[in-house]
Amino acid sequence: MNILKKLVAVIVILALVNIGFIWYGQTSFDATVKTLAKAFAENNETTPRSNKRLPDPLLKYIDESKAKEHSYKTLVLQLEGEYRSRPKSKWAQMHALALLRPSCDMLWAIRLESNPIVTFNALETYHGAKATMEMLLFGIIPTGKREGEKFARSELARVLAYSVYNPLLFEREGVEFTQLDANRVEAVAKDGNISASVTFLFNPKGEIVEVQSKDRLRPVKGGLQPAFWRMKILSYREVDGIKIPENVEEHWVIEGNEFPYLRAKVDMAKRL
Repeated sequence: MNILKKLVAVIVILALVNIGFIWYGQTSFDATVKTLAKAFAENNETTPRSNKRLPDPLLKYIDESKAKEHSYKTLVLQLEGEYRSRPKSKWAQMHALALLRPSCDMLWAIRLESNPIVTFNALETYHGAKATMEMLLFGIIPTGKREGEKFARSELARVLAYSVYNPLLFEREGVEFTQLDANRVEAVAKDGNISASVTFLFNPKGEIVEVQSKDRLRPVKGGLQPAFWRMKILSYREVDGIKIPENVEEHWVIEGNEFPYLRAKVDMAKRL
C-alpha cells in the first residue's frame, strides 16, 4: 500500500512539474513571438508597387478582396487547425499566428499539442532571401533548426502562395505573372539570388481555389525532400474589411498520392 501511495505521489509530482514546465515554456515562447512581431511590424518596409499590368484574374481577385480600400502594412492572422508530419501520424491540434506584409516577408509562430502534456513550438521567419525555422519542445528546449538556400527557396514559394491571404503582395515589385489560360496564373518571385514559382487556380467566380508549387520542400526523417505541394481553399470570409480564405487544406503529393498534412481555419485577422 505504501508503495502504491509513493507511486501515486511521484506521478502527481511529475505531472505538476510538467504543467509548470509547459507553462513557463509557453510564456517564454509567447514573449519571444510578441517581441519579434513588434519588430516585424515596425522595421520591414513595404516593397514599391510594380508598374506592370496584372493578369485579369488577379486584378479581379484584388478588387473582390477589398484590400485596396482597406489597406495595411502588416496583416496578422490567427489560425486554428490540425497538423501531422507523416501520413500515418495522428493529427495534433495547431494554434498559429502569421504575420504577412505587401513584401516577401513572413513570420509564423506555431504551437502543436499532440496530447494534454506535450507541446511543440516552431518559430519561422522569411526576410531578405533568408529563412529560419526554430523548433522547440515545450517552447524552450531546442529540437531542431532549418535554414540555408534550399529551405529559403521553399519558404519563398510559401510566402508567394500565401498571397491569397495577402492580396497587396500581387502588386509589388519582384513578382512576375504569366496567365497560362483562363483559370490559371503562374507567379514567379525573385528575392536576392533565389526565385520560386507557384500557380494559382481560379473558379468561375474569380476566387482562387487552389495554389500549387514544385518548389517546396517536405520535412522527412533526416532532412528535407522536394515534393509537389498544393493548398486547397475551401471557403472565404470577410475579416476586418477584407475577403480572405477561411478554411484551407495543405497537401504533399508523394508518388502520385495526396497526403493532407495541415488543415487551418482563420479565427481572426487584423490589419496594422
